[in-house]
Amino acid sequence: MKEKLLFFSIKHPLLYILTLAIVVRILAAICTNGSITSAVDFNYYRIPEHWLSNPWIVYSSRLILGAFSLLIITLAYRITKLIADKTTALEIAVFAAVFWVMPYASVHPISTMIALPFLLYGTLLILKQHILLDNNEIEKFHRTTFIIAGFFLGLGFAVCFQSLIYYIGIVLTLLILKNWKGALMSLIGYVIAVGITQSVVDLVIYHRPFVAMTEFFQTPLFTGINGSLTINFVLFWLIPPMSLMLLFGFFRVLRKYILLVLPALITLLCSIFMYDIDFLMMIMPTYLIAGYVGWKEFHKNSAFWTKNKWLLLTCYVIFAFLNIAMIVFTYIYL
Repeated sequence: MKEKLLFFSIKHPLLYILTLAIVVRILAAICTNGSITSAVDFNYYRIPEHWLSNPWIVYSSRLILGAFSLLIITLAYRITKLIADKTTALEIAVFAAVFWVMPYASVHPISTMIALPFLLYGTLLILKQHILLDNNEIEKFHRTTFIIAGFFLGLGFAVCFQSLIYYIGIVLTLLILKNWKGALMSLIGYVIAVGITQSVVDLVIYHRPFVAMTEFFQTPLFTGINGSLTINFVLFWLIPPMSLMLLFGFFRVLRKYILLVLPALITLLCSIFMYDIDFLMMIMPTYLIAGYVGWKEFHKNSAFWTKNKWLLLTCYVIFAFLNIAMIVFTYIYL
């Protein structure tokens, strides 16, 4: 049995990671105590009360959400593979699969988690266009690709309105890179997606368009400085000492992988003024990708870390131990 599992993990590593992710998410769906109520608290978004006491609806919804979250793993893998080697991409897939907060958040209807596949796919398309052009594999940007990317980013907005900040970061980055047409094409796709989801859907449900979006923007977004959330994100959610390595790597590749770093950084800075810890989940994958790739590029060329590989391994072991402990804690108490 062990030999078969080893052969399977070597021949199909990504599928093996996805299988592991499925197991962890099934456990999260069964063990966690959180209800299926959403983190979004607006008058237009209400779950019928009788659903909350129906175990079949509770657990089936958790399993569906957990299955949908597998897209986050595959997309994080594909994005990393664009800027790094396959081994690094697989390591990021493991992060997305078993990092302690991901399984728990994946099986609950948190709007930021549900929006993540759309945001990541839009980011993937834009990043790939720039990499292909830089490598002279294409002569010019494909406008249709940017429209499609904007459409998926717009779908992310339809699920999580806070993701507008992330999209603004994408547009600003494209403008910094002097890709005016790409920014414009993505905006066209974005407007199309928002128009369809917020007008047609709301007309069917509420008999007038843009009900949900209007109510959202009538609620104050910035309610005061809350830097503790950012500290929590960097030092607790990401677990030291790995969190410090990722933070270093994240800023180290700011210019090199600006399409990943700048939108995440803008979103992270805006989170200081928001009292919503789930909001930080929106940038978790891109933060992990940029931070880990940046850190790995550094320690491979560092004389200190080359001489002290035992210390690096110790840091990874500590992180793994704490991560497992946090998974157990989450399943028992949350």
